[in-house]
Amino acid sequence: MRALPLSAKIALWSFVLALTTIGGGYSVTAYVLKQEMLSLIEQRAERISKDILLALDHLPEKPSAITKEMLPRSAATIPVEIMTADGETLFRAPSLKNRSLADGPATPHQTMIGKISYHVETREQRGLTLRLALPLTQVDTSLRRLKMASLTALPIIAVLSLLGGYWVAGRALKPMRKITEAAARITAEDLHRRLPLPVARDEIRKLTNVLNDTFERLERSYLQAVRFASDASHQLKTPVTVMRAAIESLLADPTIRPDQAAVLNDVLDQTRRLSSLTEGLLLLARADSGGIKSYPDEADLIPILTRCIEDAEVLGSNLEIKIEQELPDCLPALAAPQQTEQILLNLLENAVKYNHHGGTIRVKAVERRDGVFITITNTGTPIPLDRMQWIFDRFARGDSDESRAGYGLGLSIARELAAAQGGDVRLVRSDADTTEFELRLAKPAAKTADNPLIPLLTPAPRPAHPRPRDVLTLRP
Repeated sequence: MRALPLSAKIALWSFVLALTTIGGGYSVTAYVLKQEMLSLIEQRAERISKDILLALDHLPEKPSAITKEMLPRSAATIPVEIMTADGETLFRAPSLKNRSLADGPATPHQTMIGKISYHVETREQRGLTLRLALPLTQVDTSLRRLKMASLTALPIIAVLSLLGGYWVAGRALKPMRKITEAAARITAEDLHRRLPLPVARDEIRKLTNVLNDTFERLERSYLQAVRFASDASHQLKTPVTVMRAAIESLLADPTIRPDQAAVLNDVLDQTRRLSSLTEGLLLLARADSGGIKSYPDEADLIPILTRCIEDAEVLGSNLEIKIEQELPDCLPALAAPQQTEQILLNLLENAVKYNHHGGTIRVKAVERRDGVFITITNTGTPIPLDRMQWIFDRFARGDSDESRAGYGLGLSIARELAAAQGGDVRLVRSDADTTEFELRLAKPAAKTADNPLIPLLTPAPRPAHPRPRDVLTLRP
């Protein structure tokens, strides 16, 4: 039941409440009705007892036995037993046969005579003990009819309670649906949005106010973080550039010793990495603040792709990586050349970095109905299932090998740059010895605003067993 929607839960609880109400109402009504009818029976027993005693008082002498003719007509049709104070039986109705009403307690009680239930009353007056048994047929019939009426009404009330509960829940939760839809539209790019306040000043309005206050605090914190990342990256860029230029100047000095040159080369390498990290953080900070400007236009991707493949061949030469190409002569797309080149370089650099010695990279470019696609497939260790879901997060890496160069920003940057052009980068598959990424861009015909990219015909894979994000390796 925990997995059911709230409206279904309310409907079911309404159903349970209706059943409980019917059961309680039936029990109370049956008890009150039975007590009322027993009260009438007791009153009748009191009248019959008075009639019997009055008839016996009119006898000329105290009889040693009482016959049916001596009793009033009101006592002629019911089981009656009359006894003396010594326990001698003066009269026993023929309907009792050999059974004595004295076998039961002196207090009012119920007993079965034959197949009929009777209410037994005892009266002691003038040295005589009278026991009268009045039938409960009418009481049992009335209670049975009440039970049947309750059972007949039960399905109708159950259906009405379910439908009514669902309807009431729908009406009550209508503001919540609007709030949910509005909250789903709030993203990092438009944290300024707020949830609509319901008209009624109820608990939902209070909750909405709390959520809006929370969004406001989140927006302030997010903007502060974005500003900090942007300012820090910008401030780091200048000194890193100066350091790099100074080191390169020292390396150009012909009088420098070989051991000093080796140390400076190591420092220069780390400076380049720091510069690359700073540039990446600055770009992502601009993406967070909506500052990535892209002006895609019709461009042929083949020359761009060819240059990137040549760079990848140089990067993979030490590992003897072979790059296979399946490219058309021309591939027009709606793209920004510089940004597209950076995307492809990031993807190819990853394909080299996570490949093995003597491995292969396959680059394929095609045009389909839903866009222009470039797939980059590499051999090597596959991405673990628990990392697939987070592979495009910042500082997320494809494995836990800290010896590999990089900071886990390449895929994040590639996806942000692709999104700025109206495209996307996704992981197609990673299994056994093959990992495949795909860049999708719009065709030139999709440039108009009223002709957006149609959805992907081949959806991205979903990891079979996603794990919490804390399994990722984060590097400062």
